[in-house]
Formats: sequence, C-alpha cells, structure tokens
Amino acid sequence: MEKLDEKKQEPLKTDLDDMKNDLDEMKKWADDSRKKQKSSLANTASEKSQNKTETKAKHEVKEKEMKKADVKEKQKPQTKAQAETKPKVQSKSKTVTKPKTETKSKTESKPKSETNKKSTAKKTGNKASASNQSKQKNKAQSTTKGAVKNNAFNQKLKDLKNQRAKKPSGKKGDGKAEHNYLLWATIAVIAIPCVILLYIVIGSRENSRTPVTGHRFKDALDPAITEENLNALKDSLKFDNADEVEITLKSATLRINIDTKDELSQEEMKELVALAYDKVNEKLPIATYFTNKKNGDEIMKMYDLEISAYNVLPKDDAESKTKQIHLSRTKNAAAEEPVDDVLSSPKDEQSAEEILNPDTSNPPKQEAGNGQEEGE
Repeated sequence: MEKLDEKKQEPLKTDLDDMKNDLDEMKKWADDSRKKQKSSLANTASEKSQNKTETKAKHEVKEKEMKKADVKEKQKPQTKAQAETKPKVQSKSKTVTKPKTETKSKTESKPKSETNKKSTAKKTGNKASASNQSKQKNKAQSTTKGAVKNNAFNQKLKDLKNQRAKKPSGKKGDGKAEHNYLLWATIAVIAIPCVILLYIVIGSRENSRTPVTGHRFKDALDPAITEENLNALKDSLKFDNADEVEITLKSATLRINIDTKDELSQEEMKELVALAYDKVNEKLPIATYFTNKKNGDEIMKMYDLEISAYNVLPKDDAESKTKQIHLSRTKNAAAEEPVDDVLSSPKDEQSAEEILNPDTSNPPKQEAGNGQEEGE
C-alpha cells in the first residue's frame, strides 16, 4: 500500500516542481521589467535635464545678443546728440552782438564745473533714450508674438468648428437614412402596380384592332390543300343535271354544295353525290387529305369532307317543303368510311310530327301536391 501511495504522489510532486519553476521564472521576468522601467525613467530624466540646460544656454546667448544690440543702439544716438549741439553753439555765438572782448570775459568767467555737469546730463539723456527704445522694441516683439499665437489659436478654433459642421452627429444621420429608406420603399410599392397597369392598358389599345388568331391546326394538315387544287376541283365538278356548284374551304373542312335541277328524283341525286365524291378522290385522294395519320405516338389531324345536293330551296308554303330533296355525304378525318344521309326526311316521323305539330288541345296538368311544394 505504501508503494502505491508513493506512486500516486510522484506525479503530484512533479506538478509542484513545475509550479515552483514557473513562479521563479515569473519573478525573474517581473524584476527584469522593473529594472527596464527604472532605466527608462532615468534616461528620460537625464534627457529632460539636458534639454533644460540647452534651453538655458540658448536663453543666455539670446540675452547676450540683446545686450550687444542695446549697446550699439546707445552709441548711435550719442553721435546724433553731439552733431545737434554744435550748430546750436554756433547759432548762439552769431546772435550775440556784443563785442569780442565781452564774450571772452564771460566765457572765461564760467567755471569748469558747469561744463562737466552739462556733459554728464547729455550722456544720461542719451542712455535713457536708448533704454526707452530697447523697451519699445521688446514690447513690439512681445506684442507680435502674442498676435501670432492668437491668430494660430483662432485658426485652430475655426478649423474645429468647420470639421464639426461637416461631420453631422450619428443620430441625426441615421434618422435621415432610415427616413429616406422608408420613403423609397413606399414609392416602389406604389409604382410597381401602376407600371403594370399602364403596360396592360397600352398593350390592349395597340392590339384592339387586330384579330386574335390561334394555332388550332399547328403541326397538322400536311399536305395542305392549295388554291390550285381547289381550282382544278372546280373545273372537274361540272354536271349536266346541276345548275350551280359551290366549293368552300374553312376551318379544315371542304364543303361542296350542288344545286340540282328541280325535276331530279332522289335516286338520281344520290348518283350525282357519289359521282362528285369520286371526282374529289381523283383530285384530292381521301387517304392522304381526308384521313388522320399516325406520327409515332401522336396523330396528325387532316381535313373533313362534306358533299350536299338539293333540288329546291324551301319556302314558307307547304308545297315547296314537300318537294325538297336534300342529300349529304360526309367523311370525317377520324372516320374510315363516308356516311350518307337524307336531310329533307326525318328518320323518326312520329317524333318529328309531335315536335313540328304539337297537340295543344290536351295540355299537361300539374298535380296539386307538386304545386304546393313548389310554392312553398
């Protein structure tokens, strides 16, 4: 058990040793950083002291130069004062009208002390004037420096104001952007349906005068019946027992109407219709023009054929109705054989008479129960 405890404690010891090593490294790093900071602070302090000494030396040099300039300025006014004093003395000597003897005596009588005082007074006045001039120059320089500083400060303030005026605040800009976004969105929502309506109205006005044509016989009627085929068919359909023959081709249906003579019987008219059918088959084969064709899985639609013959056009009187004979033969493209029919006689005479001549003497009566229920 003790060996096992020792084995468990070994990794813990290694972890503790690692932690100690890490702490020692951290302490060393902290000491090094402190030393670097101290050295940097000392360097900055030394640099500041050097800068101060340099500025002091510069100020001293400037003061020496200013003093030299003051001395030069003081020397210049002294020479001017001496030049001014000489003509004054001459003017005094000229104005005096007394004899020379008197002037000599007076000049001789003046003591030397007075001349010394006057010279000292002149020197002191010249010094005062030079000092005043130097003070005025210093004041002018200080005022110019202050004016330059004030101008620079004012320009900086103006620049800051202009920058603030150019850069609007974030809140106001965001509000304007949101407002503009909503405005453009509403305009787009309103404009889109208006543009669609205008397009529909303009298109309907442009196409109002043109007929709407469809493609009912697209990929059909191949081969097609041309005008040349119709002209050849008209030339062949000429009969002695027929007054007029009319041929029309509309909506993929070839219609032939034959107006026969009034004296023809029903059997003669049947023969005439059969003869017309045979002539159509000669010019336009029924298998190719009047029968649908298979094109793979699809069916190609072809023409329909209708031949009708009549002797008399019906009128209001009963005699013309009884004399009329109207026969027809139709061949649809979907049918294999033609169909003959007599249109002037009904297939069921009894039902036709009931429809054409109904018996109104005994009208049908409604039961009482049914009427009440319907009324309710």
